[in-house]
Amino acid sequence: MIRKSIDRASMPDASRYVMSSGGTLVCISDVDAEDRYAHGPYSCLACGHMMVPALGRVRKHHFKHKADRPADCLHETYLHQLAKKVLFEAISDAMVAGHQFPLIRSRDIVCDHFAEPHGITCTNQQTPFPEDIASRFDRIGIEKGVNGYVADILLSSIATGETMLLEIAVTHHCDDAKIASGLAIVEIMIRTEDQIEQLKRGLDGTSGSVRYHNATPLSPIRQNCTAPCGASGLALLLFRNGKAWYSEVPLGADEDITSDPHLATYEVVDPKIGHGDRDWSTIKAYLGEFIIQQAYDSGQRVKSCILCQHNGGRANDNDVYCIAKERNMWMSSSATTCDAYFPPSTSDDARELLKL
Repeated sequence: MIRKSIDRASMPDASRYVMSSGGTLVCISDVDAEDRYAHGPYSCLACGHMMVPALGRVRKHHFKHKADRPADCLHETYLHQLAKKVLFEAISDAMVAGHQFPLIRSRDIVCDHFAEPHGITCTNQQTPFPEDIASRFDRIGIEKGVNGYVADILLSSIATGETMLLEIAVTHHCDDAKIASGLAIVEIMIRTEDQIEQLKRGLDGTSGSVRYHNATPLSPIRQNCTAPCGASGLALLLFRNGKAWYSEVPLGADEDITSDPHLATYEVVDPKIGHGDRDWSTIKAYLGEFIIQQAYDSGQRVKSCILCQHNGGRANDNDVYCIAKERNMWMSSSATTCDAYFPPSTSDDARELLKL
């Protein structure tokens, strides 16, 4: 692998935030052109060198180093320090003001809508669950230690003894030893200043930029899904002309099935969560048993190439080879008008023919 070296000197010297003389963050958007050093002198979050506001008419307003940007002043360090301070201030302010600061996690949904009619319960869906960490914890610190590990931001509760480590990951992820410690860790991936701006509103664990380690599992919530359901079943269909066939249908779509005036009866079997990926041998077993029950047990009119003793085997997805006609026949409906149709005389013979 060829690794290209990064020319730090060629990178634009532009930062949205700096540190004020009082130790608070200052955003370039808050700088008044008439009194641009009101909160100065300003220093770089990464290297500590002096920064000056650039408020020209052409380029987007930003801070830059008063002298040349030092070679060891890395953008990754700037993002890491900025994210820590923004997140620390946002949570601290929420704690003091009694406001919520959400940590959004995905909570499993248990849907038993089809439990009674089909015997399946879906656990494939999730819903966002906002947990207020400003009320859950009452202490917060930057670069604080716990059990021999230092957290970028450490949250703790005097009442419960709980701790949570908030770790900022720009180029380096949380190390394995810290994860293996069993401490509850929220790892926040940061790549841009815009991502850091979003930290002011909370931590969205459903966005893909937040990872959990050793988090206490959330108990599932029981509710019926409101989104379109992915549960499906194999609908076995018998029409008045004797045609017997099958179709993959969403569970609960009975009205769509029964709306066909040509349908004599039907049955939905093998319910699954998601689209049922069934091979022909599985479909044949269900369809064959359905045909036998309808033809021999219920006395329904059934004419299917599957049940015919002239069935020479499946030729392709749609056809069966007919020994009597010596050619491929449309497997779903050819038998309904066939004068050579020859089914077994008993259900036992039919099961033997179909090897059920």
